[in-house]
Amino acid sequence: MIRCLLLALVVLLVTVAVAADIELLTVERDGKTLQVDSILLIDAPRELVFAVLADYDAFAELSGRYKQSRFVEPATDGALRIYTEVEGCVWFFCRSVERYSRLELITNTKIVAVVEPEHSDFESGQEEWLLEDAAEGTRITYTHTMQPKFWIPPLVGVWAIRRTLEKDALSAAQKIEEYALRRSMDDSQISAVP
Repeated sequence: MIRCLLLALVVLLVTVAVAADIELLTVERDGKTLQVDSILLIDAPRELVFAVLADYDAFAELSGRYKQSRFVEPATDGALRIYTEVEGCVWFFCRSVERYSRLELITNTKIVAVVEPEHSDFESGQEEWLLEDAAEGTRITYTHTMQPKFWIPPLVGVWAIRRTLEKDALSAAQKIEEYALRRSMDDSQISAVP
C-alpha cells in the first residue's frame, strides 16, 4: 500500500515538474507545399524520448489533434507502415486528414515517415524527427514537409496552422517528456523487483 502511494506521488511530481521547451517553431508555404520546422527541448534521456515517439500505437495520446494513430500491415518489402488521422480547424471549417506512411526508425536517433500518396490526403510528405543529446536532456529537431490534396487558404491557412501549432506544441512536448519519464520509472520498478 505504501509502495503504491509512493509511486503515485512520484508520478504526480514528474507530471508537475516537466521542463519541456520550444526553441523554434516556423510554418512556411511555397506554392502548394507547406513546411513546419521546430526544435524542442525535452528533459528526458534520448532513448526514452525515442521510444515514446516511435510508439505509433500510442502516438495519438501526445496531441488532442490526433484522432487515431497505429501501426498497420507492413509493406510488401517489410518496411514498417503507420496510419494517422488528424483533425484541424480554420475558424468554423474543420477537416479530418488521413495519412498512411512508410516508417524508418534509426534507433534512438531518427524517425522518418514518408507519405504514401495513394492512400493519403497528401500528394507528398515527409516528417522527420532527429534526436540529439543535449545538456538538458534531448533536443528534437522536427521537420515536416507536405503537399496536401486539399485546398488551404493562402494567407489565413499558414497563419491558422502556425497558431494551432503554437497552442499545441508545448503541450505535446510536455506529454513526450512526461511519458518518457514514466517509462524510466517503469523500467526502474522492473529492475528493482527481486
